[in-house]
Amino acid sequence: MTSAAALARYTELTRQHEETAQLADPAPRPPADQLIDTATGTAAIGRYADGTVARVPLWNTNGAVHLHISARTGSGSSTLIDHLVAAEHACPLTEPWVADPYGARPGLAARTATTKADTVTLLREAVGLLHGRLGDPGDRAAYSPSPERPLITITLGDWPHLSTCEETVRLAEEIALTGRLAGISLRVESWGLFPAATPLITTALAHAHQVALTARLTPGLGTHATHPLAPARLFRTWTPEQ
Repeated sequence: MTSAAALARYTELTRQHEETAQLADPAPRPPADQLIDTATGTAAIGRYADGTVARVPLWNTNGAVHLHISARTGSGSSTLIDHLVAAEHACPLTEPWVADPYGARPGLAARTATTKADTVTLLREAVGLLHGRLGDPGDRAAYSPSPERPLITITLGDWPHLSTCEETVRLAEEIALTGRLAGISLRVESWGLFPAATPLITTALAHAHQVALTARLTPGLGTHATHPLAPARLFRTWTPEQ
């Protein structure tokens, strides 16, 4: 490594360390009903080191936006999902559905599942709704959710566990491929990187919005990019107590 490259690397590591230090004491989380900006179709997930709000897209004029959350055990992905489900529950334009072997956020999600069999039932219902929506002659050129036809977000927690069921993979793949136009999105949680053989991530979700939570010692610390071509930025979500 040349002296110039070494200096650039040192500068980058110093910047990352300073940002991490700034994020050690996050600001309080806003109320759940203030997390979603309906004008932009985005949800607040935490804040950057400079104090500005970190946001992920839920929908845009092209339809629903899928989300892939990759995480390490203890890094805070469950907390992040809880924030998103609480925000969607509080917003009249969104309806959260959750399938999670470790807890399905009862009282907040409109549909829940904690077993593989129940997950298949939930996804079958979603696919039926998807087909009905795609055949709706009232569809508009530019997507916009409404209280009568809300954006439905389907969270699949611990995807490596759920994906051992072939029907779950098939149904999730169909939603990932065609749900955008119907206003139905997938939020998939994985541990580390998806195996290359997993069709759900190598095809339909290959261009999903990405959030990575990898710091065990600082739960909720992670990176995300506002656009696939944009550089990832360090952010921190709020702790459960906040």
